[in-house]
Amino acid sequence: MATNNAEATAAGQFWDRRVRAAGDRVNWWSSDACTAHYNLGVCGQAVPGNSLGCRIALAAAAGRTLGCGISVGAGAGDKERALLTGGIVGEMQLWELSEARAAEARRRAEADGVGDRLQARVGNAFTQETGSFDLVTWDHSLHHMPDIDQALAWSVERLNPGGWLMINDYFGPNRLQWRRDEVNLCNGVLDEIDHAHGTRLRRVRQSNIITRLRMKHRDPSEAPQSEAIAAAITRHLGPATHIKPVGGTVLNILGGIVVPAFPEDHPAIATLVAADRAALAQGQWHFGFTLWQKP
Repeated sequence: MATNNAEATAAGQFWDRRVRAAGDRVNWWSSDACTAHYNLGVCGQAVPGNSLGCRIALAAAAGRTLGCGISVGAGAGDKERALLTGGIVGEMQLWELSEARAAEARRRAEADGVGDRLQARVGNAFTQETGSFDLVTWDHSLHHMPDIDQALAWSVERLNPGGWLMINDYFGPNRLQWRRDEVNLCNGVLDEIDHAHGTRLRRVRQSNIITRLRMKHRDPSEAPQSEAIAAAITRHLGPATHIKPVGGTVLNILGGIVVPAFPEDHPAIATLVAADRAALAQGQWHFGFTLWQKP
């Protein structure tokens, strides 16, 4: 949730304009090869499907169907709906700043036959939600929060004893302002793809104060405190809480360039995945996964 009404309104309007069809090929999460690589890092199984590895890991850890879950910044609710249809959670409460995305979440839930078990509300969950839950899930939405400590403290408070907190999110540079070494790495991957396939893909630009300000103006909710997530997890969940690095440096920076430009079976997609795997092996990652059970 944004820090003030103006930022909340701006963020909601930004995401109102970005309700996409479920099958659009727009980024790494639209690619089976990319999601299989991601899921391997999360649950040890190279299965395609956006966040499927998270659902596999949660189901194995919980060992039962959870009663009611909550998700803040849920968008059109595709991942949350999959928790319902997969029998992992009985009911889901969704919160959004975008009325258009909340309406789409309701529409898709009805189409999938789970409309009676999914509620999508518009507003500030941190001040309006008073219920308790068996699951709090942050799936690429925690990094949109302006106060990570507030979000995690609220998450722990809202959980029932024995409930699960699942964090599958972006831990990379604030405001998506890539480091120089990341830019050089990714442009090298693009050089490799262009040389092999005769393409001329656009290059990644170096971040600066202007690009940072543009990002904040364009979407006030985009990664304002993403670099603080790991430390906040330790503070609120305990130092023994494990954050599993999943990778994603190359997928995150280049997915929106490479994936829309090639069909799924094109060798360039395999190059993208291989480069991300190599970067993870060298300790470079943007995405991490955590499962924590409240005592």
